[in-house]
Amino acid sequence: MAIAFYIEYPRITAVEVSGSARKPKLKRVAVGDLPEPRNEDGSPVVDKQGYLNSQIAAFIKEHKLAGGKHYLLAGPDAMRYRDMTLSFADKRQIDRVLQFQVEGVIPNIPIEKLAIGYNILTATPDGARILVHAAEREYIRERLIALEEGGASVEAVDSHMSGTLNLGLLHPELAKDKAPTLWIDFAGTTATVSVVNAGEVLTSRVFLSPYLAGATGVTATAEDSKEAARHAQAEAEMHARMTQEYVLLEKAEQEDADLEHMAEATLPKAESVNIGEAQVADRIKHMSRDDLLKFIHRVSIEARRTLLMTSLDVEPERLVVSGLGNAGKDITSLLANELQFEDAVAIELMDVMVTPGKDDSIPDIGELSYLTGVALKGLGRDYTKIDFRYGDLAPGTLFDYAKTPLAFTATLVLLFCGILFLISFTHARNYERDVAALRDQERGPEYFFKAAFFYAKEADKISEPNAADLKLREYPEMPEAPGDEIRLAHKRLKETQGRLEGQVDESYAEPHPADQILAEVLKTIERGVPSYDFTLLKIDITESLVTVDYLVSLTETQQERNQIGAGDMKEAERMLASFRTLAAEEGKPEKDKWFDGNPEQSLGGRPRTGPEGREVDQITMKLKLRKIEQPKKAKAPAKTGAE
Repeated sequence: MAIAFYIEYPRITAVEVSGSARKPKLKRVAVGDLPEPRNEDGSPVVDKQGYLNSQIAAFIKEHKLAGGKHYLLAGPDAMRYRDMTLSFADKRQIDRVLQFQVEGVIPNIPIEKLAIGYNILTATPDGARILVHAAEREYIRERLIALEEGGASVEAVDSHMSGTLNLGLLHPELAKDKAPTLWIDFAGTTATVSVVNAGEVLTSRVFLSPYLAGATGVTATAEDSKEAARHAQAEAEMHARMTQEYVLLEKAEQEDADLEHMAEATLPKAESVNIGEAQVADRIKHMSRDDLLKFIHRVSIEARRTLLMTSLDVEPERLVVSGLGNAGKDITSLLANELQFEDAVAIELMDVMVTPGKDDSIPDIGELSYLTGVALKGLGRDYTKIDFRYGDLAPGTLFDYAKTPLAFTATLVLLFCGILFLISFTHARNYERDVAALRDQERGPEYFFKAAFFYAKEADKISEPNAADLKLREYPEMPEAPGDEIRLAHKRLKETQGRLEGQVDESYAEPHPADQILAEVLKTIERGVPSYDFTLLKIDITESLVTVDYLVSLTETQQERNQIGAGDMKEAERMLASFRTLAAEEGKPEKDKWFDGNPEQSLGGRPRTGPEGREVDQITMKLKLRKIEQPKKAKAPAKTGAE
């Protein structure tokens, strides 16, 4: 079960989906009011964050949305998009340089105020063309805080375009076996133009599509609209040749002084998205002939501009239009005639969702399609794989995940090989994802399992293994249960080791139990009562040393300590005292002790962390491990004269 939230004045919308990535089900849609933050006398609310927190908390409680996986949608008002061409296609290199590349192509907004994501449109040995999704950090931060205060821990944050692509590519009319397609999707007054080929998106862009021409009393003639269309098309061709810059979700009319009368036709901001298919169809139905021509010309201009600016090798052969409800068939026919497509079809993206009867329980809202597409991330379907939760927007828990393969002892034929994995300490729901990543890595359990029997042939000459022994040497493949696969592989190795120990005389030094040491270090941190600002950076366990890097709060107040039951000690002092207790190992037999001496603590700088600008210190804690003693070899019996 996955839930996606869209929080934008004047309402809150949540979509809950279930089922699988291939057969998703729309379980329910919850809609709540979100009035503008004003006091009873009409003055603006000073604490807007507190106001938003209370509204979201009440909404989550009323509709019982605290369970399941949660996702946040960054709406059109917070998004910017750019189509960029890079001279390389390696994702790791793109991740390193993208922040600097984007800085020069998004004007008026400092790069520090944006969260950046991207999806690769086309990739070749000579480079890649990518679509950059840039979201306003403060927009995301305010909503993340409100959701988490209300009891909904957000897994990821994604854009409305990602949601549209994620849901739309499930539709049969956009399947891999279809010819290259020009796809136009409408959601309220926001429209997305994409070119789809073989089930992949080659280019995509967003524009505003006003549904009421002359909304403020200015009504243009059909001749004016045609002239404006010719002018905009010529301008788009020149713009594409000179700059190749991607047009964002901004009023395209403002770029052309000659199209000011079309800018007047846009709807108010409060209605820019939050109108549904029925309202859209009704507005189109009541358009005058001139207004309808202006609308058709405007959409066709944006479609041609998309094709001109990207210079694709693939030429669309068909037209698909979605999001217009009952008016879709008529508008699709007009657009096909304007764009000169013989093959054109109108579809509804929500048809791919199994709904509980398609009755009045599903409200008619413009953002339903791309909000549903974002919720599909929780079912394992994620086309763009974008998540704006990184850096200072990342979850503030101990650490995201930890996984470490550990070796264990073998005999002459069983090399020192082992696998242990560490589960996520952030959320229990990340367990399966982390275990699957451990199983699928290049040097994972299967690699070490097979390495354990690399020299088994020499031992087989002596032991002559039977069918049961050979069965234990087969790696168990369980694609649907990665955790069970690793546990069964470990069990088979241990059972094989037990059988072989009766066939050899050699013994080996037993290493420190790294998994037990790690568990005790984590318990030690819990006993130190970590604060809201505490962050575990790294745990490194070697043969002779345990190193723990973490951040402790410098701005923690006594009131905060009282709330978590930490007493009067500062966080750094609590952690040091807790690690000293661990190193003392009181009550353990001498032969079972791990540590040698007291822990050593060193301090670092003072970076700022958290949305409130709190201060922390970086601390490195080192605990020496006792030297591993080699086992004593049994003395050979003395030879007698008779021998």
